[in-house]
Amino acid sequence: MRKDDFLRSIRSRLEAHKTRPIEIPADWGADVDDRLDRFGIELVAAGGFFHRTQQPNLSSELRTILSVHDRPRVLITREDNVPPDIGDVVAALGGKALWWPEAGRAEAAGADVGITSALWGVAETGSVLLSSAPPAGRAPSLLPSTHITILPEERLLTSIAELFERIATMPQRPSNLVVSTGPSKSGDIENELVTGIHGPKAAHVVVVSSDSP
Repeated sequence: MRKDDFLRSIRSRLEAHKTRPIEIPADWGADVDDRLDRFGIELVAAGGFFHRTQQPNLSSELRTILSVHDRPRVLITREDNVPPDIGDVVAALGGKALWWPEAGRAEAAGADVGITSALWGVAETGSVLLSSAPPAGRAPSLLPSTHITILPEERLLTSIAELFERIATMPQRPSNLVVSTGPSKSGDIENELVTGIHGPKAAHVVVVSSDSP
């Protein structure tokens, strides 16, 4: 079947499908007493690693996380919340900083760790919202076996409902938005849960606070 015929067939079936209006209660969503505490609990339950630090200590926290890797190759975005001295931190560990997108796909494919920021975090599920739009990108959060997300505490939302409200108000949405919760997991092969099959095996989120921990 030709591509045009195939698409026309799908389009006609969708047009014939009757949709039902859905009403979402205005107060729908989770009750969360402490967003930061709930975020950490949910992230760890999903297999991720939760860290909390203050802005002056961020580089030191990242060094601690990276130090488990031997001479790590680290793929880094140039987002505002990534510390400017991260290249020096990687070099001090004997590693190599790879800046995205300048590094290119070949270098990105060989990276051990990816470091990005996030648009928002969700306390209800321990999730972060990742963007494909520059200066972010798909590769740093998808290709390396370890992904580190830097999340300013003020970007931590209560619920998924609140997240989608924020997304709806974005003046321009990127081609790809990903709600990421812990490491990549899949259970579609013999119903066995496998970690890291479609993305990172290890997922760290560093929540950066302006208050004392």
